[in-house]
Amino acid sequence: MNRPVRAFLLATSILTAACAAGAAATAPAGGSSAATPPAAASLSPTIAATSPSTEASAVAGGDAAALCAFLQSEIPALQKAGSTGGAISVLAIDYSNWLAADSSRVLPDAGAMDTLTKESCPSVRTDVLKTLGEDSFANSL
Repeated sequence: MNRPVRAFLLATSILTAACAAGAAATAPAGGSSAATPPAAASLSPTIAATSPSTEASAVAGGDAAALCAFLQSEIPALQKAGSTGGAISVLAIDYSNWLAADSSRVLPDAGAMDTLTKESCPSVRTDVLKTLGEDSFANSL
């Protein structure tokens, strides 16, 4: 696994852990049993309910305009990165920060990002992926 991919995975792992910790910190006290930690109680129904149809509605419910605007704003920084590996690292870090600013933007996976951008902003998607040297977000992130 190359360095940019590892950097992205690390950033994504940190973001996921931070989001889970934030959910545990905001969970109402006394609403869950002592045997089940608040984070586990709040995450279990979401995880159990995930299916292809649920994932499709999560993608459909994603804020395509915000994602497209974010990606459009990233193009100059990606081009300045100087290499495809650098561009992937820049996108991974900036995307993680963008998600951290508003957790409602989180998509189920990079494939959902592909689906959303194919439908909503195909030219922006093409420009970003060209700069990354990839054919999809699922393959690059």
